[in-house]
Amino acid sequence: MTTTQSERPSDRIAQLIAKGYQVRVEPCPHRVRAVVAGQAVADTTRALYLYETRHAPVWYVPIEDVRGDLLEPSDHSSRCPFKGDARYWSIVVGGERRENAAWGYPEPIETCPDISRHVAFFWDRVDAWYEDDEQVDYIHPPRVATATW
Repeated sequence: MTTTQSERPSDRIAQLIAKGYQVRVEPCPHRVRAVVAGQAVADTTRALYLYETRHAPVWYVPIEDVRGDLLEPSDHSSRCPFKGDARYWSIVVGGERRENAAWGYPEPIETCPDISRHVAFFWDRVDAWYEDDEQVDYIHPPRVATATW
């Protein structure tokens, strides 16, 4: 069986982009904290909202605002056709270990916004999330962002 020109993955991605598939970021105006086993793993006032078509918004936190001493590099990796190659870290706090709980794109592809010095966390691998001083169950993007997302 041969692959025709229109069946190649790169052609499918180009078609999705042409139809409006987007990956974009906006600054988050709030303080964002991620807590595991009572320790703030991330604490920032410089998070980015990342919006991707057909995905829930994700906070990307500057690596400088993440407790590197609580992260261990993982062998796990993945590839997103819209963002590039992702690397992963596990969170280790005391006796708690959350496998592959954080990820980042050290070298995002050219069409992706620059998230190279940022890390995101799987929502359910963090015990508590805070936006400013309020514990939240999901990301609250600004109304303007959701209207165009």
